[in-house]
Amino acid sequence: PLARLTGSELPSPINAGLYGNFRAQLRFISDFSISYEGFNISFSEYNLEPCEDPGIPQFGSRIGFNFGVGDILTFSCSSGYRLEGASEVICLGGGRRVWSAPLPRCVAECGASTTNNEGILLSPNYPLNYENNHECIYSIQLTLKSLCSFSLQFLAFDTEASHDILRVWDGPPENEMLLKEISGSLIPEGIHSTLNIVTIQFDTDFYISKSGFAIQFSTTACRDPGVPMNGTRNGDGREPGDTVIFQCDPGYELQGDERITCIQVENRYFWQPNPPVCIAPCGGNLTGSSGFILSPNFPHPYPHSRDCDWTINVNSDYVISLAFISIEPNYDFLYIYDGPDSNSPLIGSFQDSKLPERIESSSNTMHLAFRSDGSVSFTGFHLEYKAGHQSVGHKQLFFIYRTCFFWVFFCHFV
Repeated sequence: PLARLTGSELPSPINAGLYGNFRAQLRFISDFSISYEGFNISFSEYNLEPCEDPGIPQFGSRIGFNFGVGDILTFSCSSGYRLEGASEVICLGGGRRVWSAPLPRCVAECGASTTNNEGILLSPNYPLNYENNHECIYSIQLTLKSLCSFSLQFLAFDTEASHDILRVWDGPPENEMLLKEISGSLIPEGIHSTLNIVTIQFDTDFYISKSGFAIQFSTTACRDPGVPMNGTRNGDGREPGDTVIFQCDPGYELQGDERITCIQVENRYFWQPNPPVCIAPCGGNLTGSSGFILSPNFPHPYPHSRDCDWTINVNSDYVISLAFISIEPNYDFLYIYDGPDSNSPLIGSFQDSKLPERIESSSNTMHLAFRSDGSVSFTGFHLEYKAGHQSVGHKQLFFIYRTCFFWVFFCHFV
């Protein structure tokens, strides 16, 4: 009981309901002997003193802003942080108002494992400096194998260059599929996995520590279609119905469709059709006012025993100017003809770096023939052509690199 009273002395005021039950009970017991006047008690309600504001955890949030007896507050942390302490506290009654537990903390741990479709991964103590001599493993794994890839975007990155290293693995590390190894202070480009598991390993040494990293991850339905070598891609969407468009660099030819779409069939996600590639073709007919001609597979070595022919045909009012961007000395020949085919006058045959500054046709057509043998292959050549008016004072160049024979006859008189 709050009080046990008897006798004739007037008691001090009594506050009931201190523990949040909001009611009071009085019990009067008399015996069989003497009786007296008894008591006269007045009562009134009063406001209980609230608990103090406990605050909000750094990098966290709180639900509830009432601090009276019996009120409950709920705490949570921002993505990437773990709540250390009680997620709920209650304001307790009693002579001194207190919460049922101290304010929790939000901490960025060394390593984590999650099956969420999206979230944030943080280095230990982020945004404060991480600790030395740590190995932290972060694992992201989807429960649905149909959603088979992740996109990782770096929000912040600052580590000791070449010493504190972040490694991103496609799947578990034992698969030996390392996507990227990073250190330093430059924010890396996004990383896309091909599997439904991503492992991130962060190793720190004994010396300098910095603020570390913040990585945002999310799932994508279709895998990253990539960017073709010697080409570009327009579009980053990877959900069903998303379309991306591919284009090749000048001189290269798209092998496949330029537009592909992410398709969902039941629990499978895939691109339809397959992503294309960009190749340097072996020959072709060129009709644009300008363009590039590359040896097959450029800048990689061209194949053996190939005969490749290109014909350039521009507007009849123009001639063709041809410039060498690069050519590698080799045992295979590039023949250039002033006309539509190899029966036209030969301008020259080229196989080394001794090249004219510019070659100009006498008409609106030019023919190029590349012949490789079965022995050694090299990078090859890279040419640019343009249509234009014939240069003033232009001289025909198809006598360059020609071998000319002259016969001189003498008459002998007796």
